[in-house]
Amino acid sequence: MSPSDADCSWLPDHQLHVVATLAHVDHTIDRLLRLTHDYSEQGPVTFAEVVNGDRSEIVVKAVAPLPHAIPRLVADALTQLRAALEHTLYAEVEAGLGRPLTEEEARGVEMPATTDAGTLAKWFRDGRRRRLSPLHAGTPLAQRIERLQPFQRRDPDEHPMRLLAAYTNLAKHRAPAVLEPRLGAVYPDDPRSDLTVALPLKRRPRPGDGLPLKEGDVLASAPRGARIPFSVVTTVSLQRPHTKEWAIAAQELQLLEEWVRTIAVPVLITGGHTVSPLPPQLDIAVGHEDLRGGLATAGLEPAGVRARDRLMAVVARSGLVEVLAPVSEVPAVETVRDWLDSLDDQAVLERAVRLGRVRDQPAELIDVCRELIAEAMSHRERGSQISPTDGGAV
Repeated sequence: MSPSDADCSWLPDHQLHVVATLAHVDHTIDRLLRLTHDYSEQGPVTFAEVVNGDRSEIVVKAVAPLPHAIPRLVADALTQLRAALEHTLYAEVEAGLGRPLTEEEARGVEMPATTDAGTLAKWFRDGRRRRLSPLHAGTPLAQRIERLQPFQRRDPDEHPMRLLAAYTNLAKHRAPAVLEPRLGAVYPDDPRSDLTVALPLKRRPRPGDGLPLKEGDVLASAPRGARIPFSVVTTVSLQRPHTKEWAIAAQELQLLEEWVRTIAVPVLITGGHTVSPLPPQLDIAVGHEDLRGGLATAGLEPAGVRARDRLMAVVARSGLVEVLAPVSEVPAVETVRDWLDSLDDQAVLERAVRLGRVRDQPAELIDVCRELIAEAMSHRERGSQISPTDGGAV
C-alpha cells in the first residue's frame, strides 16, 4: 500500500489533531530505537576469564550504563500515546455536546483503565460525568470506552490500556521508565561443544525477561584451556510497573503504538477498528496548512518496522557485495558497494529477496546476478559522467 492508498475519510476534522500526536510518537520511538541500536552495537558487556579448578569461567567484568536519554524517550513516547487517547476522548465529548467544555467539566473527562466492570460503572456514575450526556452509561461513546477496558481481556494486566496506564502513571508522578540491559541468551557457536551457559536459547524465559547483568555474573564455563567461540545476546528491557515483569523495550513500544493507532483511536471515534489505519510517519517539523492533505504523503511503516528494515538492510548489503563482487569483471567491491549505498533500505531488501528466491536454481541465479551487476555498472557509469564542477562552487 502506498501512502496515497490510505483512506482516512473516517477521521472527522475535530480529530485531526491525533495525527500530529501519533507522528510525534513515531519520531520519538525512531530516535529511541537508533539510540538503543547504537548502545547494543558498542557491546554493552565486557568479559573476563577466571580459572576455577579444572574449568574456565567467563564472567561479567562490567556493564555499560544505558544513556540517560533512553528511559526518558521511552517515557515520552508512552506519555504521548496516553495523550493521544485522552485528547481523542476529550474531542469526542465536546463534539457530542456541540460546545466547548467548562473548566469544571473538563476535569471529569479522562480515559479510564479499569480491571472490572463494577469499577467502570462507578466511574460513569461520578457526578462530574453524569452532567456530560456523551458520557452517560449506555451511550455510544460510553460503549466505546467499555470496549477498550482491561477487564475485557482474560488477563487484565496484559491489556494494552492497563500497560499504558501503569507506565504513564509511573512516568508522570514518580520516576522515568525503568529500563536496564539484561541477558537474553548465551550459546556456543558450535552446539556440540562442551560449553555450560547461564541462559540457553531453549530455556529462555518469556521474551524480555532474561537475567539481570551485574559484575561477577558467570555467563559460561568450559574445560580449562579450551577455546570455544560463543555468543551473548543482550536486551534493552523495560519493567512493567504493576507486575514487575520485563519486556523488550522496542517490542513493548511497538505493541502499544500499534494498539493506540490502529485499534483504540478508531474505536473511540467510530466504534470499530475495521478502518484504514492512520499513517504513523508524518513530518510535523514543518507547518501543514492542510493536515488532512498531508496524510496523502505520510509514511505507513511505523518506527519499529523501519528499525527492523535498517538492520536487515545492513546484512543484505554485506551479503549482496559478497555474492555479486566475485562474479563481476570490474573493480567489483567498490562498484557494488557504491551502488548499494545509493539505494534506500527497501530497495536493497527487494534485491536481496529477488536473489534469495532463486538461490537453489543455478540458471535463474546467474540471470539475477547479471541483472544486478548491470544495475551496479549503470550506476557507476552515470556517476562517471558527472564532472567535478557539476556540484557548483564552494
